[in-house]
Amino acid sequence: MIRGSIKLNNIERYAGGYDISQEKIQNAIKRATDKLYSIAERLGYDKFPTGESENPKLYSPGPNDNWICGMYTGSFLLAYELTGDKKFLDVATKHMETYIERMDKKIKVGDHDVGFVYIPSCVAYYKVTGDERVRKLALEAAEYLYSYSFSQKGGFIIRASWRKHEEWACRTMMDTMMNIPLFYWAWQETGDQKFYDAANSQVDITERLLMRADGSSYHHYQFDVETHAPVKGLTFQGNRDESTWSRGHAWGISGFPIAYSYNGDENLLLLHRDAVYYMLDHLPEDYVPYWDYDFTDGDEPRDSSAGVISVCGLLEACKYLGDNAPEKQIYKNAALKILDSVIDNYAGDIGEPYDGLVAHVAGAVPLGLGLDICTTYGDFFYLEALLRMVKPDWKRYW
Repeated sequence: MIRGSIKLNNIERYAGGYDISQEKIQNAIKRATDKLYSIAERLGYDKFPTGESENPKLYSPGPNDNWICGMYTGSFLLAYELTGDKKFLDVATKHMETYIERMDKKIKVGDHDVGFVYIPSCVAYYKVTGDERVRKLALEAAEYLYSYSFSQKGGFIIRASWRKHEEWACRTMMDTMMNIPLFYWAWQETGDQKFYDAANSQVDITERLLMRADGSSYHHYQFDVETHAPVKGLTFQGNRDESTWSRGHAWGISGFPIAYSYNGDENLLLLHRDAVYYMLDHLPEDYVPYWDYDFTDGDEPRDSSAGVISVCGLLEACKYLGDNAPEKQIYKNAALKILDSVIDNYAGDIGEPYDGLVAHVAGAVPLGLGLDICTTYGDFFYLEALLRMVKPDWKRYW
């Protein structure tokens, strides 16, 4: 199929210029970072949100044992870079021992989410501090992801390797686009070609099997449990198999330009444009996505996390587009309109009791779980979006 052929139907929504004042950005940063530290004070400096509170709008303290922990640690590193206040770095430092224990005991690291756990925590901590012990731990995580969860037969990262002989586990996902930067980083650090090849193979699988011709995406793709041959696209958290789950799509909108930054494949920028234009044609009036792009108005749950993740991907892509590229201003305007709406209407201090830095995040809606929650990936990417606004040359964790 020809990538880059999708047209934006509502270009007038994103044309012209748009801006957010620095005063507004700085106020948003102050409110978000103050609230983040208050969460650490309440939960305990070495504890993590479990995501299993009786009230889904509040965090409960727990151990480092789930996929969202890495982005909690990463939020403190982002806050440190945003404010220069060492108290945020101190919290992240306290977390590091828990990542060592987690890898030693192999606590929930047998799936595609190893990147989500170790990139925004340990890779980020190494980039910020230069700590060699943490660098070695992140490389150990990359090696484990490769040896345990990368299918040599199929060329993809398996959703859940400990149960890979069951259909639900022998899949790959849009989410994985944000896990493969662990491979790219490991390749850069070690020169080991296997990491680079595995990351590029996952990108190829995502383009060929998960991205549709119209720029929309499947959430999951099923493979044969024995041969690892492709079977069909389907969903887990989307509205239906042929719909586009907004957060899954957002992982691609952020992941494609990041992959491009490592491998230089120009086709990825065209693929990314198709994905972006599909999203922009399906955003509601206030620019913050519903939980699935089947919905553009009405009372269905929103997912502000899909919005802020997409903001980061749009701003990342702008770094690789020439000033005369027609999509560059569209991307920037869209990113700013989404972020502005989140600041005004979805930040966690909107007058309701939310622990999160952003409110109205949707979880697994088809399962009746997390219709309106706060969670660490919403927090992390909100802070990342704000950091990209004040430091365009920020050294990306991914």
